[in-house]
Amino acid sequence: QQPILSAVGGGRWASMDFDEVANYGPSWANTVSDLILADEPVKALNAAKEAFVRCLRSGDARGKIFALHALAKVHLAKFEINDTNEVAEKALAELLKCPDDTLEGAVMHTIAKTNKDLCRFEDALELAQEALRKFQSSSSKVGEAAVLNTIARIHLNRGRRQDSVKVAKQSLAMFRDCEERHGESEALHTMVRASLAMGRYEEALRLANEMVGIYEGGTDLDKHVAALLVVADVRAAMEEHDEAVEVATKAVELFDGVDKRQQANATRRLADACFAKGDDTDGWMYAKEALELYRGEGHSKGEAGMLCEIAKAHFSSGSFQEGVLIADEGAKLCREAGFRQLLADTQLAAARGRLDVEATGAAQEQQLNWKARQAGKEALAIYQDIGDLRGQMRAHNTLALAFMSYGNVLEGRAKAKRAVELSQMLGDKTAEGTNLLLVAQSRFHDNKDEANRLATIAYRLIREGGDQKTMKEAEEVVDAIREDPKDKKTEKERKAGGASLAETQASKMDMTLDFDMMKTRAVYFWGFTSRSTR
Repeated sequence: QQPILSAVGGGRWASMDFDEVANYGPSWANTVSDLILADEPVKALNAAKEAFVRCLRSGDARGKIFALHALAKVHLAKFEINDTNEVAEKALAELLKCPDDTLEGAVMHTIAKTNKDLCRFEDALELAQEALRKFQSSSSKVGEAAVLNTIARIHLNRGRRQDSVKVAKQSLAMFRDCEERHGESEALHTMVRASLAMGRYEEALRLANEMVGIYEGGTDLDKHVAALLVVADVRAAMEEHDEAVEVATKAVELFDGVDKRQQANATRRLADACFAKGDDTDGWMYAKEALELYRGEGHSKGEAGMLCEIAKAHFSSGSFQEGVLIADEGAKLCREAGFRQLLADTQLAAARGRLDVEATGAAQEQQLNWKARQAGKEALAIYQDIGDLRGQMRAHNTLALAFMSYGNVLEGRAKAKRAVELSQMLGDKTAEGTNLLLVAQSRFHDNKDEANRLATIAYRLIREGGDQKTMKEAEEVVDAIREDPKDKKTEKERKAGGASLAETQASKMDMTLDFDMMKTRAVYFWGFTSRSTR
């Protein structure tokens, strides 16, 4: 059996979420924006709903549009893309009755962001250009600069890195003319991302340090620390892990005794830096410290997210039982608080953990694959409902591994193919190559030539993606597919001799048949050579 690549990772860069109409609307709209920035989506949602009801009862048409826009921004912050679009479309309909170019530009800008996240790049660009025209007609320079930054990120997502840098520079210049420091920092952040994507690490570090310089010595501590953590990310990308840990430690110290919640966020990032460095001892220490800080502050989302991260770390280190218990605790908290994307992430991590343990052959539990498939299906359903394409791709990748490990190669291949399609939509060559390599593995036994062809294409895509770790893993799989079997016996000789006890014990694996409706185990075999039996 060939080695199987680890699941495709994902995740978005955290945006600092510049609000171009923060000083244009009513005071309660600023309150909602502050709650979004404080990572309090439930409180932000409740505040926006209350404002909407008040405006509806008082007949405030303009206030109602602001409330709808605030609701859309909350859903976008929760990454509930479909809900964001639905509410923003209602706001546009209301604007027909109460025209306001600045507000219409802001709403269209929000819809452009959702289309970007859905990888509908042409639609996103068209909407962003329309929003730009609205801001120009209302002479809102800050609005223009914000939209230009979004256009730069659309180009970046499409792989047009030079265009991204060019437009981001325009955005940066406009923000500086407006003396809008937070917007300037966001434009620099986009340029950091583009520089990293092009492998220009020194340039990315210079830009990240410029972000720090904007807030250094000022009173805006939250944004200063956020900029420091961007520097830490760049240092980690440069594999300067000692420096990354040093910068993250400085970020934690700035919040010490000032803001426990933000200190927890910074401590969480410090734990990530320690794990990336290979310092698991400090990584575990800071991870547990962050968890206790979140609990002490009553920050449910932070606690749930930290539980998910700790569970992943346990799975990676081989502490399977501890990982499952912590993942279950995190999933329960997510269900109670309604953190749907975080619930899907946790379930997917648990599914991967079970598959990894099953692959070792050392597990005592007999339903690992079935539980992994159930968790993967739940995660996929959530990602589809909220419109998270990257999450869907990761879920299909995990389900492909699960079905192929279970012996259902056709279903596994179908899931892998769908993951390839989603990777193409995302423009992620590394993910596309990794998923195509799964398709190649599914053809290894029935069509070796096709497996070789697909593996070659997959490796080329991964190489273009530039992820060295994934490339190294891919080489092992490609080599295994291309190599001739070491055992030169004919099929007739194999049948005549039978499988040795050593072979049988080495490849011993369960084969099961599940009743999906009843969710019970119907058949269980043990001790057969897995491939021959299936």
